[in-house]
This record gives sequence, structure tokens and C-alpha cells, in this order.
Amino acid sequence: MKQSIYLLLFLIFVTSCGKEVEYITNKGFVFGTTYTFTYKSDKDLSADMLARLKQYDASLSPFNRESIISKINRNEDVEVDTFFARVYNKAYEMYLLSGGAFDITIKPLSKLWRFDGEKHDTIAMAQYEQLVRVARDSLSSFIGMDKVKLENCRVVKDDERIELNANALAEGCGIDLAADLLDERGVTDYMVEIGGEMRLKGKNPKGERWRIGIDSPMGESVLLNRQLYKIVSLTDCAVSTSGGYRQYIWREDSVKLSHIIDPRVGAPVESEILSVTVIGPNTMTTDALATTFTVVGIEKTKEILSKMEGIEVYIIYRDGEKSVSEMKLGTYSDNITWH
Repeated sequence: MKQSIYLLLFLIFVTSCGKEVEYITNKGFVFGTTYTFTYKSDKDLSADMLARLKQYDASLSPFNRESIISKINRNEDVEVDTFFARVYNKAYEMYLLSGGAFDITIKPLSKLWRFDGEKHDTIAMAQYEQLVRVARDSLSSFIGMDKVKLENCRVVKDDERIELNANALAEGCGIDLAADLLDERGVTDYMVEIGGEMRLKGKNPKGERWRIGIDSPMGESVLLNRQLYKIVSLTDCAVSTSGGYRQYIWREDSVKLSHIIDPRVGAPVESEILSVTVIGPNTMTTDALATTFTVVGIEKTKEILSKMEGIEVYIIYRDGEKSVSEMKLGTYSDNITWH
């Protein structure tokens, strides 16, 4: 009898040891955009990751009327949570580092230029000039993180008209939270992607470093006809890409206006940068830096990078009226290969 039990236990042990843990892929919608979670695990962890992201959504989602940030924008008395404080403190750090080019008090400007969920295809020159005047003369007095602070778990504003929009780094922080959960569960190989931003660890299903494609910023970006400009193999890092070539409006003089707004002047960015990809240790940082570098341009990007370590940047930019060039700045790690 004992021999039979020992034999049975041995067979169970051999069978379990021989079972290969496979990759699981979950897809869906969160934060008003798409997500893809690919990870090596013997258990589907999507429900756990989405539960954590739901908590985060209740803190920082501008699409959720009951979120903390929505209540702050309505000037309701609300105590912030650790998610909000984490994002706010990083935003203030980036505000100082960028000289005001990164600013989460930008929401009134987004509404002025109708990039807050709305779109108009063409704008007349007279209307454009009027909006610039409104931004400069009427809104500038309540734009700037120097006019708001976090005290005793509450946001204190100098002006009740101040409204916050943390989308430029909140999505990245959400990715970090989902990736942190995988780390806590002992997952060693994964890709967590939300809205094109991502955190990567270990190897892909082919047993290689993860391969990421960077879209070409030339021509119209039609989702079904996308062309890759560059491919990069990398792992154990976060990746964010920003650029004004996919979301934009036309000015009647055929100038394409980026959806990214420069809070210092109150108008859409006019930059030689078409696309900037940032690689770093966490997605909240790379997300914020990608937006910042798009706003400030190449020379200021170099200046900011000189004050930082462990950041790699790949830029596609206009080199003259029709010519396009590329450059790589900084180094994150040896685990990155550009193709």
C-alpha cells in the first residue's frame, strides 16, 4: 500500500514539475483607453490588476465625476489618498525641473483649445489668435503649480478657478501599480501596457527581450495603416512615447497644431520634435518626461537630461522644412538595442 502511495506521489510530482507555465494575455479598456497585460503565470491575475486600477481610477480619473480629482476641480472639500499624493508630488517635481513646461493645472487651457474630449478639424486664424489672447489675458492668472499646494492631505488653491488634469503622468502611474502587483505575486516576465505606455520585465513568450515598435510620425496616422519607424529590444524598464502627430487640429494656413499644450504660453506646442520616446525605471517618470520633452524642444531636453541619470531618449525631429532626422540621448542600461 505504501509503495502505491509513494508511486502516486512521485507521478504527481513529476507531472507538476514537467508542466510549463504559459503566458497569459488580457485585453480591454481602462482609463478611457485600451490595455494589454501579457505575463507568465499559472494564474490569471487580470481581476487583481483591474481591482487595483479601479481604486486608482476613483482617485485621478477626469472621466469619473466622483473621483478625488473631479471633486477638487469642483472645489469640494475632499481628502486626497496616497495615489493622488504620489502623482501630485511627481508632478510638482517635474514642474520645477521643466521650468513650468510640465504643469497639471493645465485643464482650463485644454478646455479652451477643446482637447478635453472634443475636436474641431480646422481653426480659422482669427479664432486661433483670439484663443491665444484669452489664454494670455484671462487664464494665465490661474495656471501654474506655484498657485496650488498639498497641505494636510488637502489641495489648497490660490484661485477657485484652478483645475487639475494629471493625464500626462497618471496613466503611467497606473501602469506602475499594475506592474507592482505582478512583482508582488512573483511574476518575473511581463509587459503591462495602457494607452501605448508600458512597463517591461524579463522575457517575452519567445524567450527574448521584449520588442517594441515606434510608429512613424510622417503622414496621416491611420490605425490600420501604421508604419514602424524604429524597433527596439529591451527589458526591465518603462517606455513612454509622446508626439503631436496623431492628435491635432489644422489651422487654416495649413499649420498642424499639436494636442499638447505649452502651459507657459497657453497655446498648442510648436516644436521641431515629432516624436519622443523615453526609457527609464518607472512609467510615471517616463510618461511625464515624454510630454515635457515634446513641449520644451531638443536643446532644453538636453539640459534637463544633464541633471538626471538612468534615462534614455530617442527623438524623431524636423531637420529643416521637409527633412526628418533622429537622435538618441542618454543611456538607461545595456539591455537596450535599437534596430
